Amino acid sequence: MDFYYQLDIWEWLLSAGLLITAVLFVRFYLCAYVAVARFIPPVPQNEKKPVSVILSGKNQYEKLKKNLTFWLEQKYPDFEVIVVYENTDEDVAGLLREFARRYDKLKLINANQSINFFDEQKFSLSIGVKSALNEYVILSDPRFRPTGEHCIDYIQAAFTPKTKVVIGHPVYTEKKGGICSFLNYRLVETAMQYIGFAIKGKPFAGHHALIAYRKDFFLEHQGYSDIYALNSGMFDRILPHIGKDDVVSVQLAPESEVRYTDRFDLASVLRFERQYLNTLYSEPSSVKREVHIYRWLAPIFYLFLAGGVAYFCYRFLQGAYPQFPLWFVVFAGIVLIKFFLQSIFMQRAANALRAGLLWICLPLYAILYLPLQLALVFGKQRGKHRLGI
Repeated sequence: MDFYYQLDIWEWLLSAGLLITAVLFVRFYLCAYVAVARFIPPVPQNEKKPVSVILSGKNQYEKLKKNLTFWLEQKYPDFEVIVVYENTDEDVAGLLREFARRYDKLKLINANQSINFFDEQKFSLSIGVKSALNEYVILSDPRFRPTGEHCIDYIQAAFTPKTKVVIGHPVYTEKKGGICSFLNYRLVETAMQYIGFAIKGKPFAGHHALIAYRKDFFLEHQGYSDIYALNSGMFDRILPHIGKDDVVSVQLAPESEVRYTDRFDLASVLRFERQYLNTLYSEPSSVKREVHIYRWLAPIFYLFLAGGVAYFCYRFLQGAYPQFPLWFVVFAGIVLIKFFLQSIFMQRAANALRAGLLWICLPLYAILYLPLQLALVFGKQRGKHRLGI
């Protein structure tokens, strides 16, 4: 095939813009997603640290009835499960008293306080941490259940002498294998980001469906007191409290998994992403800058891609190319290489998070993400408005 080599200014600009955005994409994949793919989860040792598991039981009758047993029947020698509830919620109170008669590891905390102007779940968890008997506390949510009997064992195994926080990975789908849905893909990519940067030593957030603290560290920084008014939903803001000698560990072992047992839809995922961004942007950091740039790369990349294809079609129909233009071959090559590298990096990270098959749908999911990105921009929630997933 003969190629036409002469380029005009628009062909240069469109090709250069596409190449720059593709390179920035790959740089981000190397910064965050490769760390997840290469991560080796810690395994339990002989030492078994006493652990307290904290749950907020407010308005969670059905979820506690379905999932609390999975925590109470963990195979671990020394632990307690604390559920914070209100006596005014009679159904929950009666259910918990019934559980307490059957399980001596269950400890009930009645929190009959006015918490209307706080994030109720985070306030309840703070009360639970203060009441915990043990140095290590695992925070979770009644809508999630451990997928195995050794969840506590694997989470405590991630604590080293310098570890203050352990970030786990909650899973939102019951499917194992198969093609990852678009909604689950968005949740998984968010997890790749906050987990990947934590592994790289730049922690900024954790998901409080599965996160563990040293009790003294949590109380020393007054728990959630600085984010009660922040619309952070299921996220814990970590960055302000971590000193240079403190360690944030990660646990991604399958045995440490907790799985979401409620339904979620597009509106839930949209709220989840808003809360994630609120948590990320609440503190200045290099990670905030990197993620912010990354999120805007998708519309810019597709703008250059659409512009290049449109310009090629326009010039081709005008008969401006005596042979096939080499610039468009390079242009298409940049697109293919970008998606090829994205598929490799994200699929390996997704495998580490047991998220199913992603790579075959990535181009489509990336396009579907564009209107979601616009919804996030124009529907951004700030201030003291609280939304829960």
